[in-house]
Amino acid sequence: MIETVTKQRQVKPAQISATGEIQTLPVYKTETLQEIVRPRQDNWFETPCPDQWTPDFISTLQRALEAREAYDGDITGALDDPTRQAMRRYQIGLGGPDSPVLALDTARALGLIAVERTP
Repeated sequence: MIETVTKQRQVKPAQISATGEIQTLPVYKTETLQEIVRPRQDNWFETPCPDQWTPDFISTLQRALEAREAYDGDITGALDDPTRQAMRRYQIGLGGPDSPVLALDTARALGLIAVERTP
């Protein structure tokens, strides 16, 4: 995560007379810097296949999030920003990825995709 920081740096100090009066004001330069607040992290996780993202699947996702009080928008069947943000918040709460992309583990936890069986 990068943050833009604006700082003022004094390039010339004030000129003060022997009596303590300011003869000339100090001169400042405004500098804009970008600082890394949090280093980049790789965030790999499995997601549902693109062909599963039908309006019915998205509506079911919205209802599942709504049932868990994670989504309070309309059931539209559209993968809009409120739906993505609700997915992100819910995933983080489960200890999943900080992403507006639905993780396969989250989809399974919501009952949207069958849970893998181990033989």
